[in-house]
Amino acid sequence: MISMRRLSRASKTGLRRRRNHLDANSLHFRLILSIIVVFAIAAVSFIILSRQEVQTLLSMSSFDGATTLKFLTMSSQLITLSLMVIGALLISTITLIWRSLSTLRHLNKWVTSSTNSMNSYPLNLYPAPSEIKVLAQRRNEILTQLASVKEQQRQFTNAVAHELRSPLSLVYGYLQRSQKQSKTLTEAQKETLGMAIAEAERMTMILQDLIDLARAESIDVPISGEVIILNDFIRDIVSMTKKFEHRQIETELSAVRIRAQTNRDYLMQVLDHLISNAIKHSDLNTTIVIMLNQVRDAAIIQVRDHGSGISSSQQELVFEPFYRTDPSRARSTGGTGLGLAIAKTIAERMGGTITVDSHPGEGSTFTLILPAIGTRS
Repeated sequence: MISMRRLSRASKTGLRRRRNHLDANSLHFRLILSIIVVFAIAAVSFIILSRQEVQTLLSMSSFDGATTLKFLTMSSQLITLSLMVIGALLISTITLIWRSLSTLRHLNKWVTSSTNSMNSYPLNLYPAPSEIKVLAQRRNEILTQLASVKEQQRQFTNAVAHELRSPLSLVYGYLQRSQKQSKTLTEAQKETLGMAIAEAERMTMILQDLIDLARAESIDVPISGEVIILNDFIRDIVSMTKKFEHRQIETELSAVRIRAQTNRDYLMQVLDHLISNAIKHSDLNTTIVIMLNQVRDAAIIQVRDHGSGISSSQQELVFEPFYRTDPSRARSTGGTGLGLAIAKTIAERMGGTITVDSHPGEGSTFTLILPAIGTRS
């Protein structure tokens, strides 16, 4: 089933690429079509005018039959040669335009890759118009500034989280000690103390998630580690989650052992966030399904719930820090709004990706794709 989906997506991607090359709204298509039309009109006009001139010349001359036939043959040859020259000019013009505008295609790919990594990259735009070179240079400068701002933001968040964690731990410890010695407190005071402890716990979770996110974003090299048999690894996580969360979790794992070389702790953290997210956003009486399969050189782990689902406009935003699809449920679910952001960042450092496929009212499926050891069809 997953293979069919992958093939369907691949075919759709191929169709999109063909449409991009044959896009009627593209500058390439419009310029080439315009030149072809202009050359076609010029060629037809040349043929008509040449024949008219030849007929006029013959009507004004007194050539004999042999001379007239020879003249017509030479005229036909000259017209054919002229048309060949026009065709060569057409091909040369189209080639020149195609090579000149190919810089825009390279620029588009460069913009996509540099934007995804938020880093500036050198781009060979020779031969390219100076306007495009200036545009690429300005974009590099903007990306450098954005990367600097992002790094400053990460450092600030990390510093604040570390500075607040120690005093918050003292406050939390004091509140817990006060709760244990609450025999002389009234019910209202006990309730207030319980609320303060709950908020302190929540703030501690947020600070820890901020630290985890900052650590994940600070990883500059791809995460590598030991060879892990994903089938056994997922079974262990599901068994442990069932024991502590008391939820119905089913597994649909490949009968063939699937291996990946990655860091065990980081992978456990990613899957823990995905499973916790499924638990928080689905009802107690529904089942969570975890699937594992391999397509070619990719290990595919999917976590599916039957919760409220996510609208298409929010699916890209759920991986942003502190983003919530339903802010009114922030306190009831107990989450910090950072779990999916941490999971996506770690997955990318592991050389993988995380995507979501969801429909409102039907639930969500989060897909983690990691490089697998070995290739399967």
